[in-house]
Amino acid sequence: MRALWRSPWPWLLLWLASRVWTWQDWSEHWTHIANDVRYYFGNLSNPALGDQRLVEYPVPVVWFLDILRILGPDQHSYLVVFALAMALLDLGLTYALWRTGRMEAVAFWIAFVHCYGSLVWFRYDMVPAMAVALAALWVTRHPRRAGAMVALGASLKLWPALLILPLVGRHRPGMARLQAFGVVGFTMALLAFAGGGFRRLLSPLTWQDDRGLQIEAIPATWLMWQHGQPEHFAWFVRFSQYNAFEIYGPGTETWLAIASALMALSVAIAVAMGVVVWRRGALPADVLTLCMVAVVAGMLVANKTFSPQYLIWLGAPLAVLLVESHRRMQWQAAVLGVVGLVVAALTRQVYPVRYGGLISNPGDTDDTVVLVVRNLLLVGLWLLSTTWAWYHLLRRPRARRPIAHKHWDEAEVVAHTTH
Repeated sequence: MRALWRSPWPWLLLWLASRVWTWQDWSEHWTHIANDVRYYFGNLSNPALGDQRLVEYPVPVVWFLDILRILGPDQHSYLVVFALAMALLDLGLTYALWRTGRMEAVAFWIAFVHCYGSLVWFRYDMVPAMAVALAALWVTRHPRRAGAMVALGASLKLWPALLILPLVGRHRPGMARLQAFGVVGFTMALLAFAGGGFRRLLSPLTWQDDRGLQIEAIPATWLMWQHGQPEHFAWFVRFSQYNAFEIYGPGTETWLAIASALMALSVAIAVAMGVVVWRRGALPADVLTLCMVAVVAGMLVANKTFSPQYLIWLGAPLAVLLVESHRRMQWQAAVLGVVGLVVAALTRQVYPVRYGGLISNPGDTDDTVVLVVRNLLLVGLWLLSTTWAWYHLLRRPRARRPIAHKHWDEAEVVAHTTH
């Protein structure tokens, strides 16, 4: 039985069965969620736009999507190539988790994507999620690679730049991560500047800053609850110029300000984690990965433009946390994993299953309840992960007797204290 548990074939069959079921569900009910990929293709194929193609996305994203367009030169083939590329990344992460020998992490990732649904194939967010997952897997084993992956993720989605804060320190692995992050990040920024100029380099930030309050965002929860009541017509949902459904009505500006305050708080927490890690020295991989989970969860909770595809950012480091967690953290990782699975399943209910009821004016009460529960659980996951991360960051390490005739560098100390 143990050999079967560690064999790759049962997991490959489970992965295939799960993804075939998800594909069938998509092909029968939810083919419209591929419209974003069609939008990518149409925008990329418009020569009149020049370097202003897909200005809402960082320039490296345009390069990646353009490579897929070479492989899929018409809209139908582009859709197929895009979905296959995301499926290969999904399978690649499953294999990387299996290589660690922690089968509970493999089971979690297969289940997470199964609960989350086919949206994983029709948004490019699997790419930065993969970069973050590899950064977490390599955080102490290959510090330079970890820093490079954080920079690569930041070049594709901006927010992963915050993940470098709890990963640096006055020790060899921490400095290696910081140096690799700086080199790769600067190189990507320089190439992006050369490809589109300063205005195009900043366009994703200005695009996000000008947007309103998206209906799925956690700061929009109370307004969406009001919108979902049959007798309330003061709140309404409208498709904005930013290709998103946003909530309008009394209190919108207040909740936008709260979103900004939450974002500032999330950034401050990440910075404070960085300061503590800098002063503490080398920390084990499970603590660093838990910090990454907390930072990502904070970004999701504070984001005024939270979309369903963003959740895949959280699933990847949660899976790696199950790899890295040991005795002192196993039950905490398990709790976060279970909450993450429930949030993934509810996110699929929010979009695409119940989205029609959410965007109607007024909204459907039952659909709004699902959104509210999902949002509250996500807030709970953020609070739990942040609280536990601080507990492990601030607890005093137990003294260990030195081992005679053995030289320990920082990476070895991390590996030793992990077990």
